[in-house]
Amino acid sequence: MRTDFVIIGGGIAGAAAAYFLSATGSVALLEQEAHFGTHSSGRSAGQYTVGITADRMRGLAAASRAFLSAPPAGFTDGPLITPRGSLTVGNRDQRPALDRLHGRIVEADGTAEWLDRDGVLALFPALRPDGIDIGVLEADAQDIDVDRLLQAYLRGARRNGATLATTAGVQAIRREAGAWSVETPEQRWQATVLINAAGGWVDMVAAMAGIAPVGIVPYKRTAFTFPLLPDRVGATWPHVCNTDYKWYVKPEHGCFMGSPADAVPVAPGEVYADDIDVATAIHAIEHDTSLRIGRPISSWAGMRSYVRDREPVCGGRADSPDFIWMAGQGGCGVLTSPALGQAAAALASGRPLPDALTDRGVTAAGLSPDRPGIGPA
Repeated sequence: MRTDFVIIGGGIAGAAAAYFLSATGSVALLEQEAHFGTHSSGRSAGQYTVGITADRMRGLAAASRAFLSAPPAGFTDGPLITPRGSLTVGNRDQRPALDRLHGRIVEADGTAEWLDRDGVLALFPALRPDGIDIGVLEADAQDIDVDRLLQAYLRGARRNGATLATTAGVQAIRREAGAWSVETPEQRWQATVLINAAGGWVDMVAAMAGIAPVGIVPYKRTAFTFPLLPDRVGATWPHVCNTDYKWYVKPEHGCFMGSPADAVPVAPGEVYADDIDVATAIHAIEHDTSLRIGRPISSWAGMRSYVRDREPVCGGRADSPDFIWMAGQGGCGVLTSPALGQAAAALASGRPLPDALTDRGVTAAGLSPDRPGIGPA
């Protein structure tokens, strides 16, 4: 089957690219699993924040706010984001790190508020006051309805005529007569441009196509849920973490979610929560709060992938401009998906990046796989 664009990888990045690209050309979105969003996208904490350390990632997050706040008419049947707030706490010695966080939020037009100990405890009363002197609240951080966003991208792509295929693992990629030929178990796809949005597998896809790797490294992140306090106390509290980022807690639908904020290099594939990582997080959370977790309701792990400079990769190399990378979102793939999807669509179509991105300092050169500082560590 011949299309203008073939996208490999049906997570949130690939779905966003399919949505934006399908407005201008024919698209096939190929996912190896039985469902879209199975791996990283389906295991995200679903937080919108601009307090991100990586500059280009923060620019993409800021450029995504307008879409998430007010999506196009008919895109979705309900809100994509709801208020939550994100609170980072620390002691006086950690003021420099909190200063930097405050500056990043303000730079990205977020709302950052300094809080003293009483202000922190008013927002998250379960925190132990010992060791907490100050906090920074990103007041306009939000919860993202990840499944609603993913399904809206997929529905929109379908409406635009895109073909969406699951259980379509790629078996071979070749160049034939100036086009890409992609073999899956049921179909051979041909396209002028190939978009590689395969998450932790992007270097494996590139190897099939004879393209040099970008040095992607997947990392495991562990999470678990545990009950809210009696009478649903805690349901409206903000996301909270300590300045050292040793743990975080986020109220979810009917429960808390906790994590040790771990980042353990793994091979791409299915990952699982280790009991020791869950226990480590429980110990840290119980040490710093009055929450008592006991046995978690559920636990899981997901992947987040980085290149060496920890910035996202989007675009083609000078020697392979029709092979478009869309990789290295590092756990921010959901919240940056509107801007990164638009970037991929523009670069795959030979158009300049939208002003909403360049106004935030996001450039094609800054996203390029040819930039210095990426590649295997």
